[in-house]
Amino acid sequence: MSNTSETSEAPEKLVALVTGAGRGIGRATSLLLAERGYVVVAVDQDESAESTARAVGGAHFRCDVRDATALQSVADELERLDLLVNNAGVWTFSSLADINIEHFRRVLDVNVLGNLLCTQTFAPLIARSGGGAIVNVTSFLAGTPRANSGIYPAAKAAIIALTQQAAAEYADAGIRVNAVGPGLIRTEGAADLFGPDPAEHARRGSYLPLGRLGEARDIAGVIAFLGSPEARYITGQTLYADGGIGVGTMRFLHQAWTP
Repeated sequence: MSNTSETSEAPEKLVALVTGAGRGIGRATSLLLAERGYVVVAVDQDESAESTARAVGGAHFRCDVRDATALQSVADELERLDLLVNNAGVWTFSSLADINIEHFRRVLDVNVLGNLLCTQTFAPLIARSGGGAIVNVTSFLAGTPRANSGIYPAAKAAIIALTQQAAAEYADAGIRVNAVGPGLIRTEGAADLFGPDPAEHARRGSYLPLGRLGEARDIAGVIAFLGSPEARYITGQTLYADGGIGVGTMRFLHQAWTP
């Protein structure tokens, strides 16, 4: 990723690292950032990172975000970094009564500890590169309670707090830190939630104020914005891209109030 010539005056291309890049929001984000001129570093825990890297002409690393040593090995391979997208996450929906310790630790470790370790590891590289941005991925469930969502909303709420804390601590290093909160997004990981029938997708989406389920690229666009110069005066914020779920409860309240 170094300049091709020491005398070249062409600006060095911006570099973005995306975790959970192998599928869903992470892959869509990688594709969009590549379209916008970034060199993309795709990171995932399995071989899917390689597929994304081939699609965008970037680099790939197979890495578990809970492994601080592995993350540092990735950082050591990079000459610069301008944008970190902390997208890797897992969920297991259940009632609170059914959560066991293994379930709790996996959801918290991947979503929260992984976010922290990535920030600790890659923020110094962003700072050395002249500053940049970190975008974390939270969820509408962090602020919109839904029964039987288990510990996942708490994990995503913690990411919002981490976003605010990191924004305060890394501002002096020239790093902005924000988060995006997706709503109901059709991805490979959410296939079990929505099923294969497009008519069912349309039915569910019709209950949202914007009238449809979200697509991974809808979230990728918000991530790209938060990482761009257009968002240069935004830090410590969570931008919900949820199709109006957060305000959509009024429709159901109206039905409850209406005789």
